Amino acid sequence: MKPADLPNHEAPRARRNRAPLIAAVAVLVVILVAWFWPRHPAVKSVQAVPVNAGHAAKRDFPIRVAAVGTVLALNTVDVKVRVDGQLQRIAFTEGQDVKAGQLLAQLDQGPLSAQLHQAEAAQRKDQASLDNARLDFARYSKLVGIGAATTQAVDTARSQVEALAATVAADAALVQSERLQLSFTTLCAPFTGRVGAREADIGAIVHPADTTGIVTVTQMEPITVQFSVPQDVLPDLLANQAKAPLAVNVTTRSGSTPLAEGTLVFIDSTVDATTGQIRLKASFTNKDRTLWPGELVNARVLMRTDSQRLAVPSRAVVNTQNGTQLYVIDANGTARMRPVQTGVAVDGMTEIRSGIAPADLIVFDGQSRLNPGVQVAATMVATVAEAPQANANTNTNTNTNTNTNTNTNTNTNTNTNTNTNTNTNTNTNTNTNANTNAADNQANQDHPS
Repeated sequence: MKPADLPNHEAPRARRNRAPLIAAVAVLVVILVAWFWPRHPAVKSVQAVPVNAGHAAKRDFPIRVAAVGTVLALNTVDVKVRVDGQLQRIAFTEGQDVKAGQLLAQLDQGPLSAQLHQAEAAQRKDQASLDNARLDFARYSKLVGIGAATTQAVDTARSQVEALAATVAADAALVQSERLQLSFTTLCAPFTGRVGAREADIGAIVHPADTTGIVTVTQMEPITVQFSVPQDVLPDLLANQAKAPLAVNVTTRSGSTPLAEGTLVFIDSTVDATTGQIRLKASFTNKDRTLWPGELVNARVLMRTDSQRLAVPSRAVVNTQNGTQLYVIDANGTARMRPVQTGVAVDGMTEIRSGIAPADLIVFDGQSRLNPGVQVAATMVATVAEAPQANANTNTNTNTNTNTNTNTNTNTNTNTNTNTNTNTNTNTNTNTNANTNAADNQANQDHPS
């Protein structure tokens, strides 16, 4: 039944029944509008990215070729015995520095000394026989002149003298040999150097055929470093070595500690066909004993020096898929990427052969935060390899205030004297200053009855 068909006394009642429903719907609409009302986002200002920047500088670039080398002693000798004998004395301390000719060890001289005395005695005996034969020869020579001796007797006496002279000469050679053998019982340092570990003990019977000797002596000063470089550098190497001996410096394998500086003294006559490398040797005085035989070192030969080349700190160079580039700051403070051609890199500085001018302002630090077209706030720093130390005190203060006020007033009046008043107030205040406080969606609704 439609409202128009209702009796007259029931129509006001129907309207009164619909009034609360209308009011409830209105309140719901107001709440939904307040809840979904778009809030105005905080306006964020675009901040410039802080970077360190500077200009390219002119500097000299030493052109070096580097390789891993081995320290080699000029002389290394395993001191061995040359005669059989018993080790009677050790005259050195392991690791001791020794001079050329210094006593190292002594063998028992008894047996060889006796043999020498025996040879000397035989020599004296044969010498006496020779002297007597010469006297006989002289007498026979006189007697044959007066017919008291035959010519045959003279010839026999002469041959006897010659035979005994040969015997005496052999005896002299034997004596010399025995003396030489006796001298072999004394072992001395062949040159100035350093002895290693002792390889034999006192009382041991040693032989020339033993695989190990008494001790190893190594010459420490001067000393050499042997290394190999690619054959491609050979033309420059020969051309510059012909002008003056090239300087060579060596460092530890880590490269952190310089060891010595010397000169190139040897370029091999052939290139290794298997590796395409050529062998070099450099000599070092090694007075301070920084180089040790057998040690692996990094060797660098100074080929030449390229003077007054444009350079930037190596940390400024950005390697991309499009090649090597630098961030250059234009007059508007905007970072732009610029392709460059680089040369050698030495001690944290990279040569720039093309792509920039001395007046260009280049980003040295902070590239990771940049994109082309970004505004930057540049701090000028020196054009050096080391990055400046970061300031230990960093203050960052960011304030963002966002206020959103939404007020909705809805008044609905019906004939049934029903008054509905809805007030919706939403305040949002966000403050960020190391701390963030937010008050969201405070809703006040008044429904007078």
